Amino acid sequence: MKLFRKAFFLTAAMSAMFSFWAFAGDTPTGVSIEQSGCDFTINWNAPDFDGIDKYQVQVYKVKDSTKKESADTKAKTLSVDGDDTSVDTSVSSKGYYYAKVRMRDVNNKWHSWSEASSRVTVTSDDVKSRTHDPSGGTSYVSPSGTGTVIYTENYTGGNTAYNSQGTLYNTATYGPTAGNIASQGLAKLNDPNSMNPTINNVYSSSSTVANTKYVSAFTYLKTGWQFEQQGMWYLYDDGTYPVSCWRLIDGAYYHFNPSGYLEVNTWVLESNGWRYSGADGKMCTGWQMINNKWYYFNTNDGVLQGPGLITVDNKFYYIQHDGSRVQNNWVNGYYYGADGALTNG
Repeated sequence: MKLFRKAFFLTAAMSAMFSFWAFAGDTPTGVSIEQSGCDFTINWNAPDFDGIDKYQVQVYKVKDSTKKESADTKAKTLSVDGDDTSVDTSVSSKGYYYAKVRMRDVNNKWHSWSEASSRVTVTSDDVKSRTHDPSGGTSYVSPSGTGTVIYTENYTGGNTAYNSQGTLYNTATYGPTAGNIASQGLAKLNDPNSMNPTINNVYSSSSTVANTKYVSAFTYLKTGWQFEQQGMWYLYDDGTYPVSCWRLIDGAYYHFNPSGYLEVNTWVLESNGWRYSGADGKMCTGWQMINNKWYYFNTNDGVLQGPGLITVDNKFYYIQHDGSRVQNNWVNGYYYGADGALTNG
């Protein structure tokens, strides 16, 4: 019986030891914070573990320096890819801050938190001098601190919040450069007799002088589409973003205004004619209904066709001075039916 007990305890001890060895390397080490005012760069050493899928970084704010860590509040929660060992973020209030990091494996299991980093101190002066972008806003931090930019193809200019898979993303931050406008080289509607599809001459145009601007501080967690209070804009890897121009992104053309924001439901005047950015921000082609009128845009370059007689799919249509087609009406002795096509030619 004693021999059996010894064998049992030896087996249990070896099992525990192997279990410890298996997970001893699953915790990030060397967590540190590099501070510049309100901006933090959090670094850590990757654990010696096969199958790291994600890291979660938790920034804590000390609630009371005389109490235990359990009383501290969560200031930011960030998630980065398993290949990363650092992340940038920022805070907006004074206090003492520190960070912890844990990993998630490919089986979606979260492992133990690391030891806390040393503390950094954010003062009132740091908050006052916080990095500002040219629009007067503060440095952008990705929605909910996830570091993920979600692009909604049917974005229609909403500027409060959006919900994705049960997570509410706040978009009420600030834009790229509302005060730094590319105003030169913009097309003007000088000829009062030329075709004009706009209402009250409200339209956008493209610049032949300046088509990109640089962000004032490249503190963004991800490049690509950015969601902000004023709308959407697009950040390239080199820190530039398009202004007053069309750009090909993900297989479609989008137009950006002089401040760099995506334009939706907007007429755009070019030197070679009119184009239109639809409700999803994409350049329109082919037949499009806009404000209950039909317009035809060249399928190759998106230029509005007309005025006068045009041919589409071997049918004749008459385009009016406002760019829309005639329907159920006579023009110069010819009748154009309900679909706008010539019926008695």
